[in-house]
Amino acid sequence: MAQELDKKSEFTPFENIGLCFSGGGYRATFFALGVLAYLDHVSYKNKSLLKSVKALSTVSGGTLTGVGYAKAVQMPNYNFKAFFKQFYNTFTPENDVLLESAIAKLENDTVWKANPYKNRSLINAFALTYSEMPVFEGAFGKFEKSKIKQLEQVCFNATDFSFGLTYRFQNRGYFGNNPLYRNNQKEINALRNEVELGDVIASSSCFPVGFEPLVFPDDYFKDHSSSSYKNLKGLDTFIEGVGIMDGGIADNQGIGSMMLINDRMKGKLDLIIVNDVGSFKMKPWKQDATKIEKKSTAKRVINKVLQYFSIKPIYWTILLVGLAILLLNNMKIFGPTDYLGWYILGSALFGMGLLLTIFGLVASSVKIAVLSRLKHLFNKNIPEALLDDILTFEKLDISLIQVMLSNRVTSAMTMINDVFLKQMRRVNYDLFYSKNELKNKRITATVYKLSGKKSPYMKTPAYNKGIKAPSKNLESVCLTASETPTTLWWDKKDIVKNRMQTLIACGQFTVCYELMEYILELRADPDSNIADFTEIDKLYDALKADWVSFNKKPLWLVEELCD
Repeated sequence: MAQELDKKSEFTPFENIGLCFSGGGYRATFFALGVLAYLDHVSYKNKSLLKSVKALSTVSGGTLTGVGYAKAVQMPNYNFKAFFKQFYNTFTPENDVLLESAIAKLENDTVWKANPYKNRSLINAFALTYSEMPVFEGAFGKFEKSKIKQLEQVCFNATDFSFGLTYRFQNRGYFGNNPLYRNNQKEINALRNEVELGDVIASSSCFPVGFEPLVFPDDYFKDHSSSSYKNLKGLDTFIEGVGIMDGGIADNQGIGSMMLINDRMKGKLDLIIVNDVGSFKMKPWKQDATKIEKKSTAKRVINKVLQYFSIKPIYWTILLVGLAILLLNNMKIFGPTDYLGWYILGSALFGMGLLLTIFGLVASSVKIAVLSRLKHLFNKNIPEALLDDILTFEKLDISLIQVMLSNRVTSAMTMINDVFLKQMRRVNYDLFYSKNELKNKRITATVYKLSGKKSPYMKTPAYNKGIKAPSKNLESVCLTASETPTTLWWDKKDIVKNRMQTLIACGQFTVCYELMEYILELRADPDSNIADFTEIDKLYDALKADWVSFNKKPLWLVEELCD
């Protein structure tokens, strides 16, 4: 009986793996591709580790790779190396036309006439472009529970702008999130499989400020006349549409969704690998150093601008002079006949005066309407107790106001793009590492781990003493990869630095290193409940051999796959 209990509690890692791919533009896309490539390369019990991956949770740039791979696995003739080459060749700098195609679509009236169901926007132009790419074409129905192969659960994360929660495009559980799905299951389930994969990717990767949200269900379904669409659109929640965009807003690592997946799988996942290209680093905010000089007050500047929005005496004076010249010339006051020169001069002055007068009338009306509206908004939104304080701003020097506004805008952008995301990252990792049931079942592979750079929290890079330290060459490749900007295109600097291949290589050698470290931790843990390390040791030996190769030539596996 005791032996049976021990057998039941025995831990068998590497049998069921979950992968999280973080957001981060192409930096995330190709780091994730490298992770997939290495898991396909290395074997455990005579089977590649990639075949043990049962769940995916992806965000933003990582969703490009996640959707592409999840779709490829469903193909009857699936072969990872073929998928790798197709995906790689689609995005090489010489072939990558994602940005150019999206902008061309945005400018092309014909595109929007052919897709009248979509709002004309940059993110919808990207969505249409993704949908046309062979690696992404198709609909979400490919991942239907009864049809999906190898992968059991997939979740591509976005954020909704009605409740501020993660919006999950997933094949199990809520499609969306609890408040949007719970009471609308019948209507959503009737359409969920029709969502284009291009729209899923666009939803997950459209970061704030750079893009606008997609609107659900309006932008997602072509046939707005179908009964299924009308039933969904008729629900109170969706009448005005729900904004959907970047998954990184709520959880840029996809950790929360993976933990929900593991719960639905009743703890079946024995290893969750979070692949994260985010960073603890951020560019410090700096105040505007513009020298404040005495120029003019805000009130004077505003009044000076507003004075142009009125009828000036000079306008109707020109009008009257022109009219007088025309009349006097017609009355032959200037000579025995009417002269063409006087006629031209009078007509020019009259026309100019008329235009200026009309402009003055319109401008004056607009000024009155705008000022009235602004006054209404001002009185409505500014607490009465603060009115006097706010009005003192009109007496401040304009250069001081410019500096104050600059500091507010730049600090707000830093808050949105850096501080907030950093805090969310910490919260999600705290949650991930606080779960006792995930002990010995989690790995975090970060893009900067092997760069040789120290963090603010430690004086030297935290390398495992049981593993040969990375070579300077490998550290250099890692650093180049980690410094890739968060974009969905390659610039000249990216091309010169060969960022695409360095990112793929970084994903490969980083997950190799993390798997070695993980095995060493399992061996050192007396409570690991692993009875036999034979197969695990074989895996470690293979990882160690690859690690030696990576240190000698960090891009060896990338080059091998690209041949």
